[in-house]
Amino acid sequence: MSGLGHYFEDEGIATTLIALVRLHAEATRPPRALWVPFELGRPLGEPNDPSFQRHVVRAALRLLERADGPTILEDYPRDAPGEAPDPGWVCPVRLEGNDLASEVSAVQPAHDRAVEKLGRTTVGVGGIPIEAAAAYLEAYDSATPQPNPRKDIHDVLMLRFAADDLKAFYLEAAASGPGRPSSRQLQDWFWINTRAAAVLQSLRLNSLASDDATRKDVGSHALVPEPYAR
Repeated sequence: MSGLGHYFEDEGIATTLIALVRLHAEATRPPRALWVPFELGRPLGEPNDPSFQRHVVRAALRLLERADGPTILEDYPRDAPGEAPDPGWVCPVRLEGNDLASEVSAVQPAHDRAVEKLGRTTVGVGGIPIEAAAAYLEAYDSATPQPNPRKDIHDVLMLRFAADDLKAFYLEAAASGPGRPSSRQLQDWFWINTRAAAVLQSLRLNSLASDDATRKDVGSHALVPEPYAR
């Protein structure tokens, strides 16, 4: 987006953007950028907080009123309110079983409650049931890998989609109980405690060692967040 900003400005269209990685904004020097200290993937902060999100958007738009430059990089001064941990939160999921299939079954009731509570879910990008996604991931690098359940997309893309669905399934389930856990609390629970995380860690390492450039790229960026990569 930083690069696009330069092209639009060359055509006379003023631009402003929100940057999650300050180092990238410093290197690409967009005409106007607001750096925010939020989790990757959340440029407006925590979800379900429209008042705070509006404040972030307005801060980015206010850069359009400034006449200095040619490059403006301003730091947003506040942390997202929902990033503070909830000391009273207890994960409602009881992990059971020694394999991924058993663990997914144990997580399912909490995820059902999450969907009922929110009326929506982000699980489903892979287009297959979560049990099938888990089985596909667990067998991916085994001696008996499962065939790609979708013939319309590449095996490596299916790997990424299945991993995205598995992570969303667990995190939505963990957030279904009382309290308001921070995203860091949810991520810590997932990456430290679950069989699903162990499977994704293994897939990441095997992907990084792969001769397939596409799979190596997925392993580098899409399977395990950098703070939890082993």
